[in-house]
Amino acid sequence: MNKSEIQGFTLLELLIVVLVVALVLAVSYPSLSRGSASIHLRTTGRDVLNTFRFAREKAVTEQIGMKVTVDRENQRLVLANELGDGSRTYAMPSDVKIHRIALGGREIPEGPVGVRFLPNGSSDAVELLLKSKTDSLLRIISDPITGGARIETGSGENFR
Repeated sequence: MNKSEIQGFTLLELLIVVLVVALVLAVSYPSLSRGSASIHLRTTGRDVLNTFRFAREKAVTEQIGMKVTVDRENQRLVLANELGDGSRTYAMPSDVKIHRIALGGREIPEGPVGVRFLPNGSSDAVELLLKSKTDSLLRIISDPITGGARIETGSGENFR
């Protein structure tokens, strides 16, 4: 075999490839982490929404009042019937926080807040504002007449 027939990469070529890959990762990582935080916020919002929907469904089908206690200090939701039996707890993930709670249109600055779901399908009017570690916001609103809940996404001062 002649030396001219041996093929391969030089050390300089390998270093250039590694440098290009590192540069691409350094540029794209911040946008990837923001995207994953946004997905995690939406997933948590759906979990809270499903807790409200489950409470309403259970109140209607079993004809007993249900209560979801939203505890901002401990970052959790507790679902129980009106007697406090059969409670289930949903702990919020560490990167998503309950930022604001409004009951009946009034902001509740501190303490746990109980949201009632009645056997006729109605509920208390509640609005939860969830905030991710990247300051993205997601609002969960419960309609007092139908007891249904929905999610709104947005940003800016009018969303707070």
